[in-house]
Amino acid sequence: TDLWYEDPTPDIDALERTLKPLSLEHLGACEETWRSAPFPDLNTKFTVLNACIEGIGRDIPSSQLTYLQTIDDVITYYSTPVEEKRYMELRPQSLPFNVKIAKNHFKGLPDTN
Repeated sequence: TDLWYEDPTPDIDALERTLKPLSLEHLGACEETWRSAPFPDLNTKFTVLNACIEGIGRDIPSSQLTYLQTIDDVITYYSTPVEEKRYMELRPQSLPFNVKIAKNHFKGLPDTN
């Protein structure tokens, strides 16, 4: 597939090296259950995810934050490859009614001098 953007998926070991200490420190998890530890409140969730973003180097869009309830959810998010198709490959039915893709557009008016 011809993709215009593909974000590399972090290695699972790198994810665990980053997330395990965060889970143990901020979530009060133990060695056996650190992956299933839930975020107790939004401040803790922000602290953990912010440190994770810094450690992994890949941001988490705000649209995904609601779905991240445990450390395992974060690992699943980062393990999922990001692939976005080119704009021209999007089906018109999938676009909002007020968005149109112009195939042959021009910028400004040609010089008339």
